[in-house]
Amino acid sequence: MMRLVLLVLLIAAVALAFASVMTALRSVNGTRPRPETPMPKPFRLISFVLLFLLMLGVSTGWLGAA
Repeated sequence: MMRLVLLVLLIAAVALAFASVMTALRSVNGTRPRPETPMPKPFRLISFVLLFLLMLGVSTGWLGAA
């Protein structure tokens, strides 16, 4: 279990380092980020339903380590 936690921390550290390098490069370049396009309503509804089902499954013990 500890190896899994360390692996997740390593991945988070790499992602944080990558994001900080990209932010520094973007500030040096002087370009502004493009605005994101909104997610279509059907995809948003499906993602909220799936997230709710995932939370329900984890909290009741159907999913995850029990």
